[in-house]
Amino acid sequence: MDNAKLINLLLKYKAIKPEQAKKALELSRQSGKDVLQSLIDLGFISEERLLRILSQLFHVQIAEFPEGDLPEELIKTIPPDIARKYQVFPYKKKGKMLVVATSDPTNVELIDNLAFLTGYRISLAITTEKKINQLINKYYGEESKAAEALKEAEEEGEAEVVEEKEEATEAELQVAKEAPVVKYVNALLVDAVRQHASDIHIEPFEKFIRVRFRIDGTLHELPRPPLKWKHGIVARVKILARLDIAERRLPQDGHIKLKVKEGGKERVIDFRVSTLPVKHGEKVVLRILDKSNLTLDLEKLGFEKEALEKFMYAISRPYGIVLVTGPTGSGKTTTLYSALSILNKPDVNIMTAEDPVEYDFPGLNQVQIREEIGLTFAAALRSFLRQDPDIIMVGEIRDEETASIAVKAALTGHLVLSTLHTNDAPSTITRLIDMGIPPYLVADSLVLIQAQRLVRRLCPKCKKPYKPTVEELRAVGLEPQDIEGKTVYKKGDGCEVCRGSGYKGREGIYEVMLITPEIREMILNKRPIAEIREKAREQGMLTLREAAMLKFLRGITSLEEVIARTMEG
Repeated sequence: MDNAKLINLLLKYKAIKPEQAKKALELSRQSGKDVLQSLIDLGFISEERLLRILSQLFHVQIAEFPEGDLPEELIKTIPPDIARKYQVFPYKKKGKMLVVATSDPTNVELIDNLAFLTGYRISLAITTEKKINQLINKYYGEESKAAEALKEAEEEGEAEVVEEKEEATEAELQVAKEAPVVKYVNALLVDAVRQHASDIHIEPFEKFIRVRFRIDGTLHELPRPPLKWKHGIVARVKILARLDIAERRLPQDGHIKLKVKEGGKERVIDFRVSTLPVKHGEKVVLRILDKSNLTLDLEKLGFEKEALEKFMYAISRPYGIVLVTGPTGSGKTTTLYSALSILNKPDVNIMTAEDPVEYDFPGLNQVQIREEIGLTFAAALRSFLRQDPDIIMVGEIRDEETASIAVKAALTGHLVLSTLHTNDAPSTITRLIDMGIPPYLVADSLVLIQAQRLVRRLCPKCKKPYKPTVEELRAVGLEPQDIEGKTVYKKGDGCEVCRGSGYKGREGIYEVMLITPEIREMILNKRPIAEIREKAREQGMLTLREAAMLKFLRGITSLEEVIARTMEG
């Protein structure tokens, strides 16, 4: 925008005073905002009056956006990068005429450029810079702070690719303290939190550095930082995590605490940091532990009604073992913390052994496992039994010793909650027996076994209704009549809500097997797991596949997601 021209016009129109013009121009230079927004921010003129004056001066309409959401078809007429580059937003569309909102009516090249880029005839409408940015962030998503840091570095000549060196020199490590790298790493951490990522992966290769966020269980690659920052980025993370910068041959673990401001509120986020020497440097993975994203309401996790009733019955028992099984990243920790949040009362002594302690909960006596000094799960469990516990949570049963102590605790009047890595609920019985626990102790101590997975939820904005083929339905055990009268959906093309993935968020699927007297008798008689599974299904247990299919039939997830997450089902 030609600030001088615009200010002169406003002075001529007597809309502002000379001293106000001077202050607005000074603020504009300092803040990078346009001069119109500076005039409004300083209170020298109201937004309404300024727009009315500009509308008359430049013979353009005032953009008055409706309160509801704008049509997706309209939004798509201008790509996000073009909207940000030219600071414009699509306002109205009539046939081949596109009305575009702008805060810069003096830009005579804007109409021709947008006409060429969009294929529409362009008409302008006036609004403020602030409103333009609000609309861009709302409909296209906020621009990544890390991407902004990279863009600035490129503009300043910092993003050139250099030849790889075998070892980090002192000069390269010094990069970790330089402004572009510091800004990039800080922005990366904040971006990950705001995008609800669970992990950040920083991976060095011979010719490039790859940075990825894991969002809803899937890795998404970010724009690549310059190769010359490789050692600097890793060193900067190590400095924040208080790790040894000079040690590049051995894995290291640490953590970072970061204050993040969002929506006027400030919260502290924990990052668990792990470094690993690889061929071309060190791979760094940061696990994001954001307590505000932790859902501790069991009813919101995705349980079916009968499954939730069984689980609530099991954790309300005064003694016995409740096991939650599934692979890494299937939500086991969330389920256990949710159960403990219900059980956490002043008259109950709860002890937990965790590796690592992911979240700090007042009222729980949480112990961090440190195997290097002999503080194993088994050692912690033995000590717990001398601490007068009512409820014990063991992060994972990994070996016979831990399993034996857990069984002993359950049989002597304690409620034990723990996890195990098995594919489904019934096969957990075999796993415990293979660990060396006699069948009669397994039968006497177990109360409930729950297997679980997480399926991605379809994006509510861009998911598409469709009719599966007979072959697709039969692949998951359904027939065409099973979906009659129902609307089922598949993944859409992606939008700003789901960042182009077609999915937004995840939900649990649960296979909950209560150890009934009949099942207990079958364990004692060493009946095959297939028979135990069939008995559990007769008694109302949904398999993982069946639980996932209910999500599909309700339009929550897709058929391909059902198949991907329940391959063994």
